[in-house]
Amino acid sequence: MRRLISSLIVVLFAAQMIFAHDPRTVAKNLSHTLAIEGAGKLSLSYKSLHYNEQGFSQRKTERALTNYNRLWKNIGKFDSEFDVTIGGVAVPKGSYTMGFNYDANDNYKLMLSGGGKDLAIPMTTAMDGPSVNYLSFDVRPDNDTDTFTVEVRYGKLRTAAEMKVPYLAPHEHDAKKPSGK
Repeated sequence: MRRLISSLIVVLFAAQMIFAHDPRTVAKNLSHTLAIEGAGKLSLSYKSLHYNEQGFSQRKTERALTNYNRLWKNIGKFDSEFDVTIGGVAVPKGSYTMGFNYDANDNYKLMLSGGGKDLAIPMTTAMDGPSVNYLSFDVRPDNDTDTFTVEVRYGKLRTAAEMKVPYLAPHEHDAKKPSGK
């Protein structure tokens, strides 16, 4: 009986070790919001997947391409209360499922799906950055008042696209002064 109980304890302990997740490698839920007075908010919410160097270095095999593109197809949400243009692609205001797609030549695309539309947004790609352990997004202002850079980092991969906000584009103001009494 003792032997049975000891064996059961060992088996349960081993099962716990096998099925346990290292909290340092579990995807984190992150979100970023850009608020523009008078226009509304643009929010990115996503699973910040842990970087797997071995898997990433083998990403160009046909099987890995299929698996990565399936995994990365839906990593979060893109919600915007105003129209934007990303990488030259018009993105009407709305709610979209957000993901990524790439090919064997490292042509990365931000994928937005929603409202009956599937948008493939081309991203510039570089492998020259310092390594980061989790998928991360950055939306930062550029030199023009209506232009931002959307950058995505994963390991040494950096992908980016220009995002324009038409609401912020330079425009003329009516020079008429209200009539006063």
